[in-house]
This record gives sequence, structure tokens and C-alpha cells, in this order.
Amino acid sequence: MRQALVIGAGVAGISAALGLADRGIFVNIIDSEGAIGGRARELACKGVNKCIRCDVCLATDRLYEVGKSERIRVFPFSTLKSVSGEPGRFRVTINRKPRYVDEGKCTACGACIEGCPVEGSAIRPADMGVPLTYMIDPTRCLSLNDQVCGACVDACPNRAVDLSMKSSTKRLEVGTIIVATGFEPFDPILEPRLRYDEIPGVITSLEAESFMNLEGKLPSPDGENPRRVAFIQCVGSRDQRVGAEYCSKICCKYSRGIAAYLREIDPQAEITFFIMDWRPYDLVGDDIFQWEAVDEKVRVVRARPAEIILSDSAKPLVRYVVPQERLLEEEFDLTILSIGIRPPEGLNSMAELLGIKITPTGFLWTSGEKPSLTSRSGIFASGCCTGPKDIEESSMEGTAAAGEAASFLEGLK
Repeated sequence: MRQALVIGAGVAGISAALGLADRGIFVNIIDSEGAIGGRARELACKGVNKCIRCDVCLATDRLYEVGKSERIRVFPFSTLKSVSGEPGRFRVTINRKPRYVDEGKCTACGACIEGCPVEGSAIRPADMGVPLTYMIDPTRCLSLNDQVCGACVDACPNRAVDLSMKSSTKRLEVGTIIVATGFEPFDPILEPRLRYDEIPGVITSLEAESFMNLEGKLPSPDGENPRRVAFIQCVGSRDQRVGAEYCSKICCKYSRGIAAYLREIDPQAEITFFIMDWRPYDLVGDDIFQWEAVDEKVRVVRARPAEIILSDSAKPLVRYVVPQERLLEEEFDLTILSIGIRPPEGLNSMAELLGIKITPTGFLWTSGEKPSLTSRSGIFASGCCTGPKDIEESSMEGTAAAGEAASFLEGLK
């Protein structure tokens, strides 16, 4: 049977795998995480009363398609170790970390979680339930840190827990490879003037999404929804000082979605956007200037804040300058840093391993005519590892890469 390897199980990788499987090609997906879905697992649906096309369901719905497919095999906790051979007959070696739970025996009954004496449990299910197998955090497990325990072993009715598991190696021969390793979010600690790690109430857009996903609201010191919220755009984007001269494309769209969600669940919430300009790269309805014109609680300020300091009431105080004005200061309950997209960690090493090129901005080089084509025959790329893009574009690019990879395999006959 013809086989393919997809590196990365985020939106682009999942779409590529499903596209290949639909064409009768057996797919092996490897991902360094314990579950598939990538960063999209952390995002929140922002449609309160109706769909606002935030794309999150586009990602989550496809997870279960992967789980049901008989032509897709998922290798979580796995990384690429070596590649040899030639296009059409690549020989790859995969390193797999142990999850300490036998995937063939685990039924996700939850008995091990209940039996674990560690506060909050050292055992957790795979995010979104794909694959439907629990995993043990080796940093929290007592037995894996030279302490006597084994409670989870005794609790499991199927004898699925195996604390003696070791790292293993898997060797495959595949005809084609698709790289879809996603992105790394910008670390706002690199912008010390914003005091992300110092002031309560200063969080990233990704943290805001994750909090909404788990709690259904944004964090606030008093436990209620924050009333005065600031969004600071282009943090880690379009900034030569931090090595990111490019626009990250997604920040405007997702900030707009978070703000709309907050206004929907709390009509008294006041939103302020601090922007250089607005580039939603999507629907006309995402335009915040039109929103500002019809909603008195939405405000747009063209300014890149100079810094954030702690106010007398222990809240974020944003300092900024607008044309023809002196330095202004405003206090907010919550300040959200719209962080940009960076190349994924280890991409340079992977590119060297695969023999493909990197662009000056650090992403994978692909052909302008066919965006999924890399500099080496038989190897394709899709999603944010080739440059910033949102969920929908990543999904479409993954499907396109599957088409190119399938055509390549068919041409080998």
C-alpha cells in the first residue's frame, strides 16, 4: 500500500492526512504532543448566539474524522530522527516517547485518574479525546520520580498502565512527506516594556482564548467579566527589533473575535484597540472602524503603547502617545497582547534533516506558483510552518498539499 508521512497534527496536518486518505493513501501522522489538533485545541468558539465564522469548529470537527479513518495512523509523542532514501522511497526513523499507557488496552474509563494520589492527578485524557487514550505526565507522577506509588496500575481494570515503558524507535518507508509543524507564538517577555510577566491583568491573546475555552469568560481579579479591556495589536509582529518584520495576519481577526465575544456576554464591557493599522485578511465585517461607528463602547486608538505600568489600584496602566498630544495614561481591568506567529521551534534542524530550504524570515521556503512545493521533490509543506495564516487558510493549504503529494505518488507508476 502506498504510504505517506505527515509531520505535525495541527489543522494543516490533519487536513493533509484526510486528503491523502480520501485518495486511498495510507497516512502516518507524527506529532511531538500527546494528542492531535495543535494550537487550535486552545482556541475558543466565539459564537454566543450565532456563528461568527471564527473557524475553531473547522479544526475540532476534523479531529474525529482522523480518529475514525482506517487509513490514518497517529504517532503522538513522536519526532523525526532521520531521513534517507530518495523521493518515492524515503526511509524515515521516528523516535517515540512513552505515554505509560497502552493505547490498545486503554478505554478512557477514568479509573486511573481517580486513583492517582497526586493533587489534580498526574494522568490526563488526550485533549479533545483524540486519540482516546490517557497519558501520564512524567514530571508529576510519583513512581516516575523515584517515589513508591503505583496506585494507577492497581486502579486500571484493563491493566493498561505500564510505568516501565521506555522510548522506542519506529522505522517506515514512505513515498512522500508533508511538513505541517505549525508555529510558535511570540514570547511577550521579549517586549519588557509591556511587563507581561510582572503586572497582573496583562495576558496574551492565546491565554485569553484558552481561558474562554475552559471558563467561558475572560480572567478578572474580582471573578467577574472585566469591564475595561484593552487590546494591543502587533506584539511581536512588524517589528524589526524582535526579528519579525512581517505581519502575522491572524492577530486582527482573532482579537476582533475575542472582543465580540466579550461584548456579547457583557453588554457593559468597554473595548479599546491600540493599533498601527487594521489588517484582518478576512471578512469585511471584521472592520473595527465600522464597529466603532455603531458601538459607543468600542474605541480605536492609533498608537503603539510606549509601556504598561502598575496603577495605584494594582491594574495595568497603559501609556501611549497620539499625534498632537502629550503622553496619555489609561487604566484597564485587563490588557490583552495580540501576539504574533513565529517559526516553530526546531524548524531549521528539520529542514536540514529533510534537505529543504528556509526563507530569510525563518519559515519553510515553498514555490510561489504552487505554495505546497518545497525545494526537494517528494516533500511538501503546508500551514503556518511556511508563514502566518489562519485556521481556514491552513486547512485549505493542507488539502492542497495532499493533492500535490498524491499527484506525485501517481506519477511514480
